Amino acid sequence: MSSFSIFRPIPHSSKRQRRDLIPNMFESIFDKYPFFRAVPCVLCMAIIFKLSSLTNEQLQDFPHVWDKLAHFCEYATLAGCYAMLWTRTEWSKRQWLRVLVVGVLALVYGCTDEFHQSFVEGRDSSVLDLVADLTGGLTGGVVYAVITRILNRYDPVPEKPKTPQEE
Repeated sequence: MSSFSIFRPIPHSSKRQRRDLIPNMFESIFDKYPFFRAVPCVLCMAIIFKLSSLTNEQLQDFPHVWDKLAHFCEYATLAGCYAMLWTRTEWSKRQWLRVLVVGVLALVYGCTDEFHQSFVEGRDSSVLDLVADLTGGLTGGVVYAVITRILNRYDPVPEKPKTPQEE
């Protein structure tokens, strides 16, 4: 009988050493291929576009009161996707300016969404929807800023060594 077992305990090591063994997959992919940072934005915008092209008959079971909450949640998610366009190191600098940028980007996409909805049968555009979009965008940006601040406190991003040209 072999002494090999899949249940063999891992040799004791500190949490930091174990965490360093597992590479930060998303950061390394995003560093190597920066255009992947835009994929969540495109997917989220496509989902919002599809939802806004549904007619009133297709949205019949969706209560009108929850319409603003749906806008808020959609655009908070979109703002989080926009925030991922920057690295964690970049996001740590001037966070509140980036929150405003993300909120304005969400509002701009909300304007195009309301324009699109004005052409859908049985749907109309509303200023209150834009308010929900902006509020959701700013909230999504603030949540991302808080999460980034917590991550930087407990798991700081290692500084890259400077090249001779930067010194």
